[in-house]
Amino acid sequence: MSALPPPGAWDVDPAVIGVALAVAAGYAAALGPWRARLGIAEEGRRKRAISFAVGWLTLVLALVSPLDMLGRYYLFAAHTVQLLVITTVSAPFLLLGLPERLVELLLPLRALRAATRALLFPVIAAAAFNVIVLVWHVGPLYERGLLDNATHDLESLSLLVAGVLTWWPLLTPLERHGRMARPFQMLYLMLESLPLDIFGIAAIFALSPFYPTYIAAPRVIPALSAAADQALAGALLAVPGNILDVILLSVVFFTWIGRMERAQRERERALYAEVDAET
Repeated sequence: MSALPPPGAWDVDPAVIGVALAVAAGYAAALGPWRARLGIAEEGRRKRAISFAVGWLTLVLALVSPLDMLGRYYLFAAHTVQLLVITTVSAPFLLLGLPERLVELLLPLRALRAATRALLFPVIAAAAFNVIVLVWHVGPLYERGLLDNATHDLESLSLLVAGVLTWWPLLTPLERHGRMARPFQMLYLMLESLPLDIFGIAAIFALSPFYPTYIAAPRVIPALSAAADQALAGALLAVPGNILDVILLSVVFFTWIGRMERAQRERERALYAEVDAET
């Protein structure tokens, strides 16, 4: 067995770095010198660029920083943190950074764009998110992703796609066609990650660790056994995600109530204006 890389080492994968730089250059060109040619609107460009930069930077750091080495060779909890960063930070910020016109160019088929606005798409998106994440955590496939660079890169890309899918119904860049109505957003937030929460709970209470790599790994934190590491990973899957869902549910709920109140006040003002005009 070859020696393990140090837990503090950076994973400078040429494939990851190359793709990341190409994406950044393409985005900068699309919002910069190519903007007029591509028909991308000037409105909101700065805000979108900042959002994309946050998503891009957090994604690159998640994939090349020591967090990746820790997750691949030492700690399941570190992998879980990486998963959460990719799916709950990088993916939504990248979506927020995409202008509608750029999405139309990236999804050139009208039928494909229309599919993302179908009534069943949120169900499909949530199901795909959970299936992608859970399949990659099936023992043999997960172990292969830890040990083989190409499989690991494919896994990382799949997790990013899963994150984009689960956020699409809430943050779709296709704003002209609208996002989910707020009552449906609340229901979606309550249900979309339930299977992953169940997996997290299973990891907490499992009788033994799931993955041989972490059992055999040197203990970078002596007090954290493989079983405790897995329980911590399960807690990270189950608890922060639910806290985020509660926060988002609160934001959506109070925004919805605020809009209803404003609409009611506007109707009342219009009614009073009609009464005044008649008198």
